[in-house]
Amino acid sequence: MQERPKNVPCLVAALLLYPLLVSCGGASQDSAGDSPVAPQDVRLTCNVIDRHSRLPVSGAEVNYQSGAAQFVTQTGADGDCELVMPAAEVAGVPYPAASVKKAEYEPQTMLFEKLQGRQNYHQNVELEPLAANVSIPVGGENVMHLGDDAFDGTVNSQFQKKSDGAALAFVIADWAAKVKAGYTKVTVYLDAKGWQSNDCDNLIGLSGDAGTVMLAGGTSPPDGYWGGGKQLPFEFSVAEVGTKTAEVRLTSGACKGTSDLDDFEINRMRAYFN
Repeated sequence: MQERPKNVPCLVAALLLYPLLVSCGGASQDSAGDSPVAPQDVRLTCNVIDRHSRLPVSGAEVNYQSGAAQFVTQTGADGDCELVMPAAEVAGVPYPAASVKKAEYEPQTMLFEKLQGRQNYHQNVELEPLAANVSIPVGGENVMHLGDDAFDGTVNSQFQKKSDGAALAFVIADWAAKVKAGYTKVTVYLDAKGWQSNDCDNLIGLSGDAGTVMLAGGTSPPDGYWGGGKQLPFEFSVAEVGTKTAEVRLTSGACKGTSDLDDFEINRMRAYFN
């Protein structure tokens, strides 16, 4: 998760990871592409580099989830990307997030204060090469929405896409290989928005061939911003989960003794073995 956009108060400075520059302007063209922005279009551009080599990363997928749709593009040989989206589909939501991913790297986030029509938004993105002890659960690198789509519209309940369900699972495809390599513990990290486990019975856990371990979910900042990352670890013992298969499970729970489920979004899930 990147630095909080300019002019947004920083309430949780410890959550900020790799600073990225955010800028916006009119409907002009720039080196990331030559597509003019229509009156009601939103244009995202980016430049993606390897954090260590500082070289451009080509073939990285840039994915923006919105409503029931998604918008996808890839970086070119120069690391540049361009994504043009109808404002009616994406504008107005506080702190929307686009995902940047490539197989050899940890996923990263392009985070904005708010998208508006007839605007260009550019970010420079640094991708961290994937270490031998890190796995990316399948699907966990994209924005996902858990809950029942019944929320009151407060600042902490503004989401960029429709619910994907009340319970989701994300397979750790190389679990058996990691266990064979001698790792005995795993820590799951993710970014979350609108996650209110202080008031709702949300759960996160690992399930495998030996059993399932579930923990209470986390709580994200009350102003509706994204939180989590390495400041909110969920730790598990491999022995309790199994040696063959495993998946991360998240569930949205009922809030304050009612039947209403918590609605929250997650992004940039990672599993660190040790």
